[in-house]
Amino acid sequence: MKRTLLALGACALVACWNGAQAQDWPARQIRLIVPTGPGAATDVMARVMANEVSKVIGATVYVENLPGASGLPAHQAAARAAPDGYTFLFTNTSGMALNPVAFKQLPYNPAVDFAAVAMVADLGPQMVSVHKDVPVKTLPELIAYEKANSGKIDYAVDITAGAPAILARLLAKRTQTNMAEVPYKSAAQMIQDVVAGRIPVLVSSIAVVRSFVDSGEIRPIAIFSGRRFPTLPDVPPVADTLPGTVMDGFFAVVAPARTPPEIIAKFNRAVDDFLKTPEAPARLAAIGLGTSGAGTPETTARYIADEQQRWRELAIELKIEPQ
Repeated sequence: MKRTLLALGACALVACWNGAQAQDWPARQIRLIVPTGPGAATDVMARVMANEVSKVIGATVYVENLPGASGLPAHQAAARAAPDGYTFLFTNTSGMALNPVAFKQLPYNPAVDFAAVAMVADLGPQMVSVHKDVPVKTLPELIAYEKANSGKIDYAVDITAGAPAILARLLAKRTQTNMAEVPYKSAAQMIQDVVAGRIPVLVSSIAVVRSFVDSGEIRPIAIFSGRRFPTLPDVPPVADTLPGTVMDGFFAVVAPARTPPEIIAKFNRAVDDFLKTPEAPARLAAIGLGTSGAGTPETTARYIADEQQRWRELAIELKIEPQ
């Protein structure tokens, strides 16, 4: 009986402390961890969001860049941070859904170490593109072209990005084509070779190729999404040709597990306010992302869980062996 009363008393004290903490929040600067270096598209977006959220909540949200190693250092740091509402993580498909199937061991557990806060972009698809001189304009035409030239068509991917290489393999498997992968560790070198015509096909994010699409040097064929991208309305989803082949990608804000829900709700509303500004969709589109709004912490958690399941199923289909 005494143990029960002590336990109930301890729970009451924790609840009171969390309530007071949430009521006083924010009382100091807030750290937003970003898993890329300064100047990268993800970092730029995070900084714009942090600046606008700061105005709403009345405290500075500053970006801390922890790049490298597929986002592992950033996610580990966030997972180990105190759940006091002063650390948040700007995460993405790679950190929350791809890494769990790519690595045997992670220094964090996406399923238990984080509390979902807000969706930032629920549309960040990879795109299939070709050099301007490749005589195809649609995915069915590309499939037919490859089969007519079996063993002669290469495709380029930036293997440091993770998702493009896996989705290119998925495309080859589901179309029963025999394109050979040419891996790059630099997006700049990859684009240079494609623009020069040395590699005819590539799979990449929209942001990587957008300026070359606009200049006409690279032709977009299809995107791995369930819907068309707002600023590329003429580019159809891969799923139009291969039903069910959908990987939208996402960027979201999460917090260390056990962060008070009242604080999470306040941060969620601030992100939602930012995403409803006219500036936000335009800035997102410029780096190949689209948004349906922040949603709620609950809808964000469900979205991330669904993406994790998609990647688990994809890993099984492609027989991906964690490294």
